[in-house]
Amino acid sequence: MNKKATLIVALSCVYAGAANSVNYDLLGRRGSKMNSPMVYKNIDYSKNNKRQGTALQGNNALMKRTSGLQNGVVALEGAYCNKGLDYTTNYPVPFYLKRYYANGSTQAKTYDVATGSNGYIEHSNSAFIPVPRWQNYVPNLTEISARTKIPGNQFSMTEENYTFNSSTTVYSSPYGNAPDLIHYLALAPDVRDYVSKRWGVQWYDAQNYGNVQEFGKVGVHMSVDAIPVRLNNGAKPTFVQLEGDYAFNPTPLTEVASSRMYNTIKATAKDVVVYVDKNFPSHPAHPTWMGSQGPQVYVGVHAGIDEGGNNEALLQYSNVAQNLDNYIYDNRTIEIAGVGNYSARFNNSHVASRSHAANAVSVGVADPYSQSMASYSSYISKYCTQGVGHCSNGTNLNDGSKKPEIYNYSHFYLNDRKRFYDGSVSGTYSYTAVPLYSGTEIAAAYTASMVADLLTVNPFYRWHPEVVKALLMTSGDNQLQTLPAYTAATSAVPTYQTLLFDKDHQSQFHDSRYWIGDINLLKTHVLDSKNEIRFSIKRPANKTKFTAAIAWLSSGNDIANLGMIPQDFDLFVYERSTANTNDVNGVKARSTTSTNAFEKVSFTSNAEYLLFRIKLFSDEANSENNGQIVLGFDLAASN
Repeated sequence: MNKKATLIVALSCVYAGAANSVNYDLLGRRGSKMNSPMVYKNIDYSKNNKRQGTALQGNNALMKRTSGLQNGVVALEGAYCNKGLDYTTNYPVPFYLKRYYANGSTQAKTYDVATGSNGYIEHSNSAFIPVPRWQNYVPNLTEISARTKIPGNQFSMTEENYTFNSSTTVYSSPYGNAPDLIHYLALAPDVRDYVSKRWGVQWYDAQNYGNVQEFGKVGVHMSVDAIPVRLNNGAKPTFVQLEGDYAFNPTPLTEVASSRMYNTIKATAKDVVVYVDKNFPSHPAHPTWMGSQGPQVYVGVHAGIDEGGNNEALLQYSNVAQNLDNYIYDNRTIEIAGVGNYSARFNNSHVASRSHAANAVSVGVADPYSQSMASYSSYISKYCTQGVGHCSNGTNLNDGSKKPEIYNYSHFYLNDRKRFYDGSVSGTYSYTAVPLYSGTEIAAAYTASMVADLLTVNPFYRWHPEVVKALLMTSGDNQLQTLPAYTAATSAVPTYQTLLFDKDHQSQFHDSRYWIGDINLLKTHVLDSKNEIRFSIKRPANKTKFTAAIAWLSSGNDIANLGMIPQDFDLFVYERSTANTNDVNGVKARSTTSTNAFEKVSFTSNAEYLLFRIKLFSDEANSENNGQIVLGFDLAASN
């Protein structure tokens, strides 16, 4: 494996083989070489050592994992900007797509419409998993209602509610005993509007999209351990059961969690069909129920309370996470996992099993009232350098990709039936489910709703989990108070106002890009024997604050076998007066972490152009996707 050696001393740093002096910004932090001490945040100034991975023997013959392209396309790059992309003329167009074919030919297109005979969707469908065009997509779908039965007498279910009565056992929420939540009932506003700034997308909520070609239903798949049940006075849940799998073994905790996740999605996402199953959809591009095709499954969401104790699947990357990573890599669905509520599971802050997946977006809880991360949100992920299943003793572990990538809100109050506490010393309770929706599983469901709304009006992001992860990491505008001695992967909470937009929405700026396939075709430069992708973005008028992120997909088999992310990309930003991409002196911002499956920087700039440089620092020769990249980028801007 290639190795980047990094030396940090008191007043110097080594970068790209050259010694640079260390400057400080106005907050006293060490920075990269700068012309002036500007204030910018979330930049990884310190150069972490690029780890020497411990590769297993006998992996040289691994079958290469394909990049998912079709029809003779061996590499694909695309770009979307809601303010337009200017590649060949001064006329701004929102889409750009270039195809590289096995015979050596290329085809590049720019588009000024979202769909249509000359639009983005039709041309992308020729190279990737087909995305349906709205006017030709009328789902023939019947939603069903279902109920599960809790074994034994611990819980009894009636037609209208979900009740628990006991004089000896207290049903304890994973976030504290029920009495601790009483004061929230009168105080909790509707978080959907309160801090998530749903009011900032009134153009979306009020719009009649009946004839807009870029609009279409989005399938959201809930992978849970129990069928949702009625928790309030409203109608029973209606959803689609996938694959005919009814082998649920619910507990009170998993059934309440599943029901609340479902309610959160239906209360927030505008136009979704919810699918429920224990496993993954076999064919997310063609979900069926009793022979009827429904909306394609673009988003999956996973509860973070699936196991308890200190078993290996919780403490480190396991076959559970490996299977999810492979599923995302092969199917390109956007999978969102609750990072886990460790205080309920006593597992030393390690994330829930599926949240270890590097390709997934793991979500922790941000308390909307204090704007701080919840103390029960898990955040530790480890990889076994000896291969999955060989580190049960807790040794030979590497740090995994930092989790969670984002935090989002829970603490919803969706007007469910009230529960009552009799106030007695014995702690006798008689209540239906606590109305306050809390926990990382709720934050994950809410994130899935936001992403589904994004995909509704922006088909560019469908089948691109690598781009959506970068987008979520750049779309925060509510600052998050972190826990002591803990550095979050991102320190802002994504809101509707920053995440949801269309090509005509004027208050937001996002430039999103992806590169899929053979790196030797997609690279633009080679420096010090490293393949690089460079591009310039003209700074949008009146925008000076920026956040940029990259994220990439990995084979789950590689992570399971090698105990590391097999590819290591670095992100650099430069200020320029022209669109020239050859000059890479005087870096403005950079992120060069060694263990993560993403990089992120925030900075301020008044330059006319911003030059972005993405370097593939290392690419494990033994990995399944060696030489193949699935890389996403997003730049967000605000005043």
